[in-house]
Amino acid sequence: MPILLVLCHALIPDPAAAAESCSTATCHASLLKQKNVHAVAGSCDSCHQASTTPHPQTGKKTFQLIQEPPALCEMCHPPMVKKKHPHAPVEGGMCTTCHNPHSSPEPKLLPQPMKDLCLQCHPGKTDHKFVHGPTATGDCTSCHSPHGADLKALLVKKNEELCYLCHVDMQPEMKRKHIHPALLGGCTSCHDPHGSPSKKLLAAEGEQVCFRCHARVGEVLQKAKSIHPPLKSPKGCASCHMPHSSDGPKLLLKMGKDLCLECHPKVVAKEQTVLHGPIQKETCTPCHDPHGSPNGKLLKGSFPDNFYSAYDDKQYGLCFACHNRDLLRFPTTSYATGFRDGDRNLHHLHVNKKDKGRSCQSCHLVHASEAPKLIADKVLFGKWKLPLRYVKTDTGGSCSPGCHKQFHYDRKTPGKAPEPADVQSKEKKKTRK
Repeated sequence: MPILLVLCHALIPDPAAAAESCSTATCHASLLKQKNVHAVAGSCDSCHQASTTPHPQTGKKTFQLIQEPPALCEMCHPPMVKKKHPHAPVEGGMCTTCHNPHSSPEPKLLPQPMKDLCLQCHPGKTDHKFVHGPTATGDCTSCHSPHGADLKALLVKKNEELCYLCHVDMQPEMKRKHIHPALLGGCTSCHDPHGSPSKKLLAAEGEQVCFRCHARVGEVLQKAKSIHPPLKSPKGCASCHMPHSSDGPKLLLKMGKDLCLECHPKVVAKEQTVLHGPIQKETCTPCHDPHGSPNGKLLKGSFPDNFYSAYDDKQYGLCFACHNRDLLRFPTTSYATGFRDGDRNLHHLHVNKKDKGRSCQSCHLVHASEAPKLIADKVLFGKWKLPLRYVKTDTGGSCSPGCHKQFHYDRKTPGKAPEPADVQSKEKKKTRK
């Protein structure tokens, strides 16, 4: 009986011995010569079993898989499809899409370098002028889990947390008072995580990335007669705004007029202590649109730019946004303006004319002055710096400009206000006739 058992055992092929012969024979010897070999090397029966199907070369029995992937792989490796978002090949049980089951010159038994492998299914990620560091080096798993993740795009961490792993300098910025709302959607709201034709991996060229959310600004610029020069510069919107966060509103680099005065320092000289109302409130935007305008000088409303201007309500839209329109409508008033002789409205006298009405700039500076009421010391009349010589009193004032002889006006004790020079000239001609 013992002799019979020995004989029977000798007649039954040994799977282990047969498996070992696979890698030592001339057919599959190359599988063990790669740099990285599957841990079960030499134990083919860990994954394969003998079959009655003839081997195509030897005609002897061949080996088939014990189970189909992924069940086969999960005999040693933990299941990879438990995550909310599994990688498509993993979900389909196609482990060999990304792994060579026997050996490879690449780590993790990848059939080729990671960058080339990923680009087979995700082409074009490196076809840009500027490429994200991990993308350029082919280190895709710095940001993505290769098998599955609970986050979309197989991210290993939440969008901003992932970015902070490398961009540690950005974390303090997120503690400022005002955070760019786009960051609520993650860094990829503005940046392409793989590559871009623009610096900083911006998702669109220049200010176009801003216009994707700030469409109104883009529309304003398309119709604008005057465009704020920084918007035409390489820095674009970042000339005035911080892209991520700021201690001031609207993500401005500096607060209020301080930002504007960096480029426009002559608007308010040190000796000019009388400031226009908006500038007193530390802002320039009541009069100027900081992006663009259909009016000159980025003005938010119409405003005559010349010394002379035929009067029209619509021409003074900018001024009437704050000032009482009645100060130019009625020849007499007791309330609309302090510039009156008794009830005679001297604003109306100077400005409201069908021909050669004096514009605001004929007497006033628009930003700041050394004199009360923003009265100018001198104004340009052609090439002549016309002096005004204005003096304010408690109930009126006086001026002695190049337009007419010296005149005193008083709201309580009126005199006879002289007409401007062009009116005086017309009156003289009538008298001669």
